[in-house]
Amino acid sequence: MYGTIVLAVTILIIKGSGGDGQTTLFNTFVKRYIEETSASILSSNRPNTSGYLADISGLTAWENGSAAMAKPGQGGPEPSLEPTTIQDNSVFSHNPAATDYIEKTADKRVQVVEYTVQPGDKLSFIALDYGVSIESIMWANNLRDSDSIRPEQVLKIPPISGIIHIVKKGDTVGSIAKKYGVEVENVVAYNGLPQDGQLQIDDEIIVPDGKIKGSSGIATTRTSPFSHLPSLGDYFLIPTTGYNWGRIHGRNGVDIANSCGTNIFAAANGSVATSDAVGWNGGFGKYIKLIHPNGTETLYAHNSKLLVGVGETVSRGQLIASMGSTGRSTGCHLHFEVHGARNPLVK
Repeated sequence: MYGTIVLAVTILIIKGSGGDGQTTLFNTFVKRYIEETSASILSSNRPNTSGYLADISGLTAWENGSAAMAKPGQGGPEPSLEPTTIQDNSVFSHNPAATDYIEKTADKRVQVVEYTVQPGDKLSFIALDYGVSIESIMWANNLRDSDSIRPEQVLKIPPISGIIHIVKKGDTVGSIAKKYGVEVENVVAYNGLPQDGQLQIDDEIIVPDGKIKGSSGIATTRTSPFSHLPSLGDYFLIPTTGYNWGRIHGRNGVDIANSCGTNIFAAANGSVATSDAVGWNGGFGKYIKLIHPNGTETLYAHNSKLLVGVGETVSRGQLIASMGSTGRSTGCHLHFEVHGARNPLVK
C-alpha cells in the first residue's frame, strides 16, 4: 500500500499541471485515489478511542483546575458521564406500573391501623373519620353487620376502601384481582409489588376498591386520613393552653402538654355522652366525650379530674376537667379528638 502511494505521488509530480494552469483530469483522479487509499489505511490502523473521550475530558478538567468538579475521593461528586448511544427504548421498563393510579393514591395511608372502639361509637362514624367505607371495615373484621361492635373491641382499619387480603398458597395477583373485581395493575401499583406480581404466603395485600361478591356496599376512596373531614372554622374553641404538638394520632386526635391540673374547657356547646373516671378505658384513662348539636363529637382524655357527668348539658368554654396523665400517658397532657370534622389543633 505504501509503495502504491509513493508511485502515485511520483507520477503526479512528473505530470504536473496543464499548460493553462488548470488541474488535469489525470491529476484529479490521482489526488482522489491518494486521499481514499490514505483514509483506508489510517482507519484500519487507528485504535477505537471513543470509549476514552469522557475519561480524557474528565482528567483534563481535574488537572487544569478549570472545572467545578472535584476529584473523586476529595469530597466532590463523581464524574457524570452522558452516553449518547443509549437506545430510546432502553429507558422504558417492561410492563410499567399504572403511574396514573400511583399518583392518585400517592398521598394515602398504606398501612392497616388498629382502632379501639369507644363507648357510644357507631361504625358509620368511625368509617367517616378514617375516610373508608363501612363495608371495608366490616370485611376486614368479619363483622355480621354495622351494629356488631362493642367497647374495647380492636378493629382493623384499612388504608383505603377495599379489601385486606392475606395471601394463601396458590394465590396470584391475577386470582386476587379477579376475586374482588379489580384491575391487576392497581393491586400491583398500590402495594408496590414487583412487576412479575410475585407474592409471599401470609403477606397482607390491600385490594383498593375491592368488593366481596354478593355485597351491595359501595366502596369509596378518600385522601389521607381525616383530611377529607369538613373544616368548621371557629366552631370549636381551643380546649386548653399549653404546647400543641399539632400531630394527629389515634382517631383524629392531637395532644396539648401542660402542667397537671391545667383547666380543660368544652370546645363547643353540647351534652356529656361519656364521663368515665374509672379504669384504663382503652388507654384514655379518665376521659369525657361530648356530643354537639351539629352531629360532631369531641373527646378529652388522660384527665386527672372530671367535673361533669353523663347527661349534663355544657356550654362552649365551660370548665369540664383538669389535665392529667392517666391511662396510656407519659406526661401531663390533653389528648383531644374531634369526630366528624377537622381537628382545630392540627398545625
